[in-house]
Amino acid sequence: MFLTLLACTFFLFAVIAAFKMESPLKGVLFILALIGVCGVLYLFILFPGFSGLAVSIVLAAFILRQSKK
Repeated sequence: MFLTLLACTFFLFAVIAAFKMESPLKGVLFILALIGVCGVLYLFILFPGFSGLAVSIVLAAFILRQSKK
């Protein structure tokens, strides 16, 4: 119950912050980025093995791409 209340409060503050941004597009992008981060965290909790494997593959691809430049 406490975590649910904490999450709802966090999202309420995030929506307030999104409305206070300079342009509506920046607010929408902020909310979409927040949803993406929360989705990844949810996957870490729900499927710890699969999400860890996915993150390691993404990091390896990023590192290999950086070394090619």
